Amino acid sequence: MFDILYQNDHVLIIQTHAGQFDKWGDDLYGSFNMGRHVGDDGEQVLMKRMALMDELNHMTGGQIHEICWLNQIHSDIVVHPAFAMSPQDADALISDEMGVGLSIMTADCVPIALFNHANHHDAQIACIHAGWQGLTQGIIENTHEKFYDKHNMKAVIGACIGHINYEIDKTLAHDIITQVVDKKLVALRYDELYQQIITDKGDKCLMDIVKLAQLQLVHLNITLINDNPPCSYDDPKYYSYRQQIHAKKSATGRMATVIVKL
Repeated sequence: MFDILYQNDHVLIIQTHAGQFDKWGDDLYGSFNMGRHVGDDGEQVLMKRMALMDELNHMTGGQIHEICWLNQIHSDIVVHPAFAMSPQDADALISDEMGVGLSIMTADCVPIALFNHANHHDAQIACIHAGWQGLTQGIIENTHEKFYDKHNMKAVIGACIGHINYEIDKTLAHDIITQVVDKKLVALRYDELYQQIITDKGDKCLMDIVKLAQLQLVHLNITLINDNPPCSYDDPKYYSYRQQIHAKKSATGRMATVIVKL
């Protein structure tokens, strides 16, 4: 159902996986898709979300009373949880409430959970959906800015697409690097960032989106707890939008990354 990415007395971070899933065959959704927007049976997805919360409550002794979801739009928008019928349009959630799970969904993009070690009553948590659009627009920096106490912040990154499987046009790579450098989201010049995250491949290139996220986190003095997340493309238990496109599949399920303050 899920992997525990990090846990202590005050915070829990998990990432779901596809469950029983024939990734290389005809299967689209596996047995534990979290996305309601990808063509799967909506009622079945809701039941799986309820099963996830039940299991998390089993782990934590009933400490979780809600999981908040987003309508992700590849933006730089950060919001506080709002338990409305329709999820908010945003790509990051932040909260200081205990027992509220903050969740984002991915199928290649970088899921990032943030937390600080402030006084427990004031401690904050956040969950970020970081695709290349969000990373160029400053979604990590915008989320960081909403933390009251920016000391002793830590980050956990979940499974996402690895460098060797993320091929893009060189024009797009140039635009991404230019925007990131111009907005001072990393402490590097254009050529330095290019060398860090790009591998040339003929008229295309490979981009290390994980490294791009990590460089932005380090630039903000956020400590990385893990530095080598699994590749969603290669690992058979994770959904990968790009892999399923290459396999000519019509849809892709979604993993959920959830952080909760206990």
